[in-house]
Amino acid sequence: MNPGRLFFLMSICLLLFFSRVKSSSAHFVFSYQDTTLRNKKIINQDTNILDTALIVGKKLTAEEKMAEKQVTYKSIYFWGDTKNMVTLPYQGGLAVNLNKLYNLLSKKGRASRRLQRLFEREFEQDKVLAQWTALTEAYTSLTGDSLVKFRSYYEPSSKWLRKADHYDQIAYVQHSLKNYLDSVEIIHQRLSLPKLEILNP
Repeated sequence: MNPGRLFFLMSICLLLFFSRVKSSSAHFVFSYQDTTLRNKKIINQDTNILDTALIVGKKLTAEEKMAEKQVTYKSIYFWGDTKNMVTLPYQGGLAVNLNKLYNLLSKKGRASRRLQRLFEREFEQDKVLAQWTALTEAYTSLTGDSLVKFRSYYEPSSKWLRKADHYDQIAYVQHSLKNYLDSVEIIHQRLSLPKLEILNP
């Protein structure tokens, strides 16, 4: 609580208390100054006005995002690891890593591997998005909302992007751009409609 307001409340309480105790001709005068209401002179003395700062974050590549996830969720990668579970030592015999056997059979290990697969899908999606963004910036004249909707509507699959060479990718962008320009209104209407989710009974 603001110290000025606290002082004001305490003075009111004291005033009420003493007015009950001595109801004779006792007069109490209290002044209250709210420190939040200051004149311009005081405000200029204790306030620094800063210029507007533009904060630009570094855009991470798909590989950097994946490396960051591997560091952040290293326990997920530990519990999901089942590689080299059985090894053949130089001395002979058979060596089984019990931690990795537990990871293979436990619920925690299965959940960790499921999350790893999700990270892999996100990694592939990020790679596709980065490649598709570069292609659309280089080979289309679209900007703003039109470019965003074009990218969303014609985004190719990661499988196709991996197999197609650079010339096929350029041809796809040009063909998609022609189709987009021919039916801009229809595409924008489709993208503005809410997506229907079909639930299994």
